[in-house]
Amino acid sequence: MINGERIIVSMTSYPKRIINVGKAIYFLLTKQTVEPDEIHLWLAEPEFPNKEKDLPNDLKQIIEVCNNIFLHWLPKNTYCHKRHEYFNIAKDNDCIFIIDDDTYYANNLIEAVMNWHKKYPNAIISYNSASIHRYAGKHILYPDTPMCQPPKVNFGRINGNSMFPFKVVPKAVYEKGYAETRDRCTPICDESWITPWLVYFDVPIIWLNFGWGTEINRTKVRMNEGLVSQTHKIEANGLERRDNWLANVLDAFPKIKEKYERLFNYGK
Repeated sequence: MINGERIIVSMTSYPKRIINVGKAIYFLLTKQTVEPDEIHLWLAEPEFPNKEKDLPNDLKQIIEVCNNIFLHWLPKNTYCHKRHEYFNIAKDNDCIFIIDDDTYYANNLIEAVMNWHKKYPNAIISYNSASIHRYAGKHILYPDTPMCQPPKVNFGRINGNSMFPFKVVPKAVYEKGYAETRDRCTPICDESWITPWLVYFDVPIIWLNFGWGTEINRTKVRMNEGLVSQTHKIEANGLERRDNWLANVLDAFPKIKEKYERLFNYGK
């Protein structure tokens, strides 16, 4: 805890990558120069029908011996959206770190992010560069975002490696009444759901340059087996899945779509 703010890590995983989670948690607890106060792991019951019996021994052991690791079982698999179930446990002064399940991060990641948070307490902080808001019609383009301090509003998109001060997360992101719409519009990709709300509510973002970290076990995990590769597949209309998911969200919320059209020339 720093200045009364809890540091909360939120993670999810699935069967092909669960073998790495015990190590990922161990590194967070033993290597980071500032340790998280709590680590929350969100798993879907349909993917692990026997629950704890389906988990690797090292993960079960570290959960058993550490009283600040919490395992949550969810009745539905909502893919990347699972890691945003933190709204069930978070308080306004919490800082939520979204952490990948297969990555060894720089040892000073949390410390560096919290130092920036002290300067800009109302900004979301992405650990890695993302892309600025640039579109060709409805196709998302991916030019790099320059590292950006101080924070900017409606400049670039977030990525899955970000720290969310809970007090600045738009409530619509985790509004239970929108969950069905979210899952219908963008069933896998959390970025396609969260970024439009950050645009609509003018939430500032900082982008740091920590990179994607180091894969914990390259022999067990390949990028083409991950969800990211699935989100860029081309669909029948010639657009990537991510393009169509963003379009679905904007069609569902016309006020956000109008802002995208006005600010970014979206769809033109």
